Formats: sequence, C-alpha cells, structure tokens
Amino acid sequence: MPFSKPDRQVSRVFLHCSASDRPEHDDIAVMRKWHLARGWKDVGYHYFIRKTGRLEVGRDIERTPAAQGGNNTGTIAICVHGLEKAQFKKAQFRKLIKLCSEIREAYVPEGGVTFHGHNEVANKGCPVFDYKTVLGLGDGGVMEGGTNLEPDKVVAETAMPVLSVTASGPAVRQLQTRLVALRYRITVDGAFGQQTVNAVRKFQEKNGLTVDGVVGARTWEALAAA
Repeated sequence: MPFSKPDRQVSRVFLHCSASDRPEHDDIAVMRKWHLARGWKDVGYHYFIRKTGRLEVGRDIERTPAAQGGNNTGTIAICVHGLEKAQFKKAQFRKLIKLCSEIREAYVPEGGVTFHGHNEVANKGCPVFDYKTVLGLGDGGVMEGGTNLEPDKVVAETAMPVLSVTASGPAVRQLQTRLVALRYRITVDGAFGQQTVNAVRKFQEKNGLTVDGVVGARTWEALAAA
C-alpha cells in the first residue's frame, strides 16, 4: 500500500520496536489490544511491520500518534516487530526503507521530514536496531539515502558482533541463550569458552556453514532462522 500523506502537518517520523520476538505478538491487532488496555483510544502507532515484511496499518494517519510521550504532535509513528538485534529480518528492513522513502518523497516539496528513534526523546533503548544505518540518516535525522539503500548491506551492518573464543558480555549471553533454546547443552554465563565453541561448531556443521567456531553474520542469521 503506498503512503498517503495526511492533511495534518507532519515534520518528524519516529521509529519503534515492539520489544517482543514472540510470533503471537507479531500483529497490529495485538498492539491495539495492549494499548486499549492502557486506556488509549486506539493503537499508538500508524504502521506496524511484521517479521515477514508485511505492512499493517494501525492508527488513522490523520490522527496524532500516542507513541512518544510529549513528542507526538506533528509526527508519524512506525513500529517494527522485534526485540533482539539478531532476530530482525531483511524483509522488515526492506519494507521500512520503502515506507520511509515514500514518506520522505511525499514531503520533499515542503522542506522534508526528519527520521528519529524513540530513544532520542525518551530514556529507552527503542528501537534496538541501528535505525540510522538502516535509513541512511545524516545530521538531524535527514534521510540521505532515499530509495537507493541496500537491505542486504543494512542487515550486515546492523548485525550482532562477530564472536569467537575468549569473547564475553551480553552478546555472548544472547548467543548461549539461543543455543540452549536449540537444545545444545551449555552454560549461559556470558563467557565464550570451549563449551560454547563446541556447540557453535556443531550448529555450523548441521546447518551447512563454515565450521570454524566463529559467530559471524551468516551464523547469526542461521541462529535467528533456526
């Protein structure tokens, strides 16, 4: 569905993530149910992008969103379903780039709009993916890339860090949690030791990847899809 510019004045577009990777939450109807339970008149977002890349319409674009407390007037709110960086899909970035490009082009004659993350106006980590890289944003949130951005390159640039033996920290813990969910018997301790190396090697072998015990972009993507 092509973007239809509202009659109300718009100067900023805000990006959000749903803070969930659960399939049963991957629906604008679920977001609407949550927001109605808070006493809102409707879902707070204008658009919702599912894992498949499907774009769903939420709140009427003519209405002010309820998404960035104190910063809703003159804005459009877009939510991308997801929580963990490695779980976002290329299809979602493709749709986000397409939608934002259409919004950008619609406002070019009027001086344009700027694009921002919810975290710019609130003490939140939302959205968790690198939206500035995804949309090719320059100073002040100006979308410089237009329709020429490459989703595959974006996914690579916003992916989780490359991990190997001796690495430690939250990304390693996330890796280990994912491996445990896939029934590999390892300890989730945030330290990339030999136990984790062995589990990664087994996963790579099973999935036709280079068996080197190093978790790069392809291994992260395979883990997300498994």
